[in-house]
Amino acid sequence: MNRRPPQYSLLRPVPRARLRPMSTDRPDATESAYLVDAGHFQVETDVLRLGRQRFGRQDTHQELGLNHANLKLGLTRTMDVQLVVESYTAQTERGEHPGARAGFGDLTLRVKRNLWGNDGGRTALALMPFVKLPTGRRTGNHYWEGGVVAPFACQLPHDWSLGSQLQATWVRDEATARHCLELAPTLTVGHDLYKTLGGFVEVAGAWDWRERGWAATLNGGPIWRVTDNVQLDLGLNYPLTKDTETTYFLGVSFRR
Repeated sequence: MNRRPPQYSLLRPVPRARLRPMSTDRPDATESAYLVDAGHFQVETDVLRLGRQRFGRQDTHQELGLNHANLKLGLTRTMDVQLVVESYTAQTERGEHPGARAGFGDLTLRVKRNLWGNDGGRTALALMPFVKLPTGRRTGNHYWEGGVVAPFACQLPHDWSLGSQLQATWVRDEATARHCLELAPTLTVGHDLYKTLGGFVEVAGAWDWRERGWAATLNGGPIWRVTDNVQLDLGLNYPLTKDTETTYFLGVSFRR
């Protein structure tokens, strides 16, 4: 008689000896199709993020982010819950409308459901609905927003990996004072250079419905797997289109 596999949950955690390899939603913009194991906690954070965006010849937008963290908790074999916390953000505008603001930012609640591939196979697919809570009093746009992400992963030969996603977000357009749909596809390629050192190259885009045009960046950087449960990364988001932000970031992820 065949015995059914154990049904792990938040109250019955997966034994540490049976944990899957740690998979993170950072440092690329493409979310992972894999989950945090049931009953385990994972933190993924931008320790430091610096961004600069230029509009025309004089207007610039600068942004500093500290500890923008994604707190993740595994619920079941196929589901985890996540809370994205913008701990501190400082924004500076220079040019025609100068100004500065700083403080605690918005919260984003996300639930990820793996559809296949979480426990094996060359491919994996997940769905992740999310809602942004406008908790930032001095930063952010002070409006509720939400949407859904569909990340896909494929394991390739010779330690290569391929990832992609399509994100649909109901965003607030400040110019028209209305919400509109934004579509943001990505494509990323990763490769392990050594056992503990890897890297990624990614193209990420977003369709601007007001301007009827694309914003796109070329992203990349190294990833250092310090242990099975700790990862460091740093990288750059380089603009491929006009009026798109250049971003530098340093991050850390760990699992308990």
